[in-house]
Amino acid sequence: MSFQAAEELWRAGRYYEARAAYARLVPDLPLAQLRLGMIYVLRGERGPAERAIRSAMQRGLSNADYQVALLYLGRALADDGRSELATRTWLLLEACHPAQLCRYRAVARLLAADLAMTEGAYAQAQRGLQAALAEPLPVAWAHYARYRLALLEAATDPEAALALLAPTAEPQAAADPWLDPLLPTVGHGPEELHRLLATPPEQRSQLLGQFYLEHGFPRLAEEQFAVLSQDRTLDAAVARWRTDGNVQELEALATTYPDEWRLGLLLAMAYLKDNAAAAATHQLEILSETQPATAELELVWASWHLMRGEYEAVDQAYQRALDLAPVERRGDYALLVARFHLSTTYELCSGGLRAVEIAARARPDDATTLSLLAAYRYYCDQPLAAARAAEVAWQAGAGAEAAYYLGLSLASLGERQAAREALIRAADQAPASAWRQRAELALRALR
Repeated sequence: MSFQAAEELWRAGRYYEARAAYARLVPDLPLAQLRLGMIYVLRGERGPAERAIRSAMQRGLSNADYQVALLYLGRALADDGRSELATRTWLLLEACHPAQLCRYRAVARLLAADLAMTEGAYAQAQRGLQAALAEPLPVAWAHYARYRLALLEAATDPEAALALLAPTAEPQAAADPWLDPLLPTVGHGPEELHRLLATPPEQRSQLLGQFYLEHGFPRLAEEQFAVLSQDRTLDAAVARWRTDGNVQELEALATTYPDEWRLGLLLAMAYLKDNAAAAATHQLEILSETQPATAELELVWASWHLMRGEYEAVDQAYQRALDLAPVERRGDYALLVARFHLSTTYELCSGGLRAVEIAARARPDDATTLSLLAAYRYYCDQPLAAARAAEVAWQAGAGAEAAYYLGLSLASLGERQAAREALIRAADQAPASAWRQRAELALRALR
């Protein structure tokens, strides 16, 4: 296969096939070795990625390809936990020339800022995002940078955050197929943040704090909860516990607010997380004696039994939670029950199958639920129904999981070529995930 054909596979997102194509060309082309290293980055294979990219750089690359190499090398180093070296690597792109290549400098600034943000260095992240936005970025990258900056601005300047989320007519750099795979996904984050910022000011801090918690920014959440009234002390405590894992403040609050059942549940969960079985048992017994039965309490009891390996008791607690769940939340609870059965294989095709069917009826358009339904259909010897569920899940926006179960189901039905295509799709959709590894194992079995 020619180098140009391998490049076309990359542009089409067909990384599984591109990897083999580039590998055959490495002896003759340093650029093929760089592309191979880039694919290793996407696959989460950090050691091979670093070695291939450094070797390609030593063999000689054009100015533009060298800068792309620095971007991917920094990503590999960051994924390997070497944050400081990753940041220094991206800093090398500050010396960009000619001027049209400085779009890579802006992307490097954004990647470094994003890394700082995930590590809680918010002031550094804010400066980096502003510096990235000071230069033209590809459209998708500019949207991402504005969203991340809006997340930081929302805590102190909601109007500025809303302005960042608004459509813009500023000139953007052209799209670049070598950059696109490095762009993090945001899901519905921008839309959710925009709706939140449009709420009345008296509600905003509470909602923003919860948003920060859900998106992995406990320190920002704590700052929002700190400005609320005394009855929001629990939310601030939750944020601090998620930051440092210290249960002492939760214990003190439980003494101060003995009637706050949410705090009691949280404290029991904290004990379970710390494997403090005796303390968790005592807390749960208090809650069971003093509070009416709730779905939330049964979920924590299920976690307690799961820690002890008591699967039958876990199943019973989940069933009670399902019975107690509000009608509008029953699908969510059923999904939890189904995940338990799938992860443990306990009563997989009885209790687990019933739970996933309840979840699918309650959430008929939810891609995650449909993917789980496909898994159950496959493991419970219903390959045709599994293939149909997986295809519907894929059309609903599901990712590698749906494609993986589609491939397995088609293989069971004897449709080997279609199965191979589905499994390759799974590998390409999430190359750094366990689904890619599973898909490649299944592909080997098809040979």
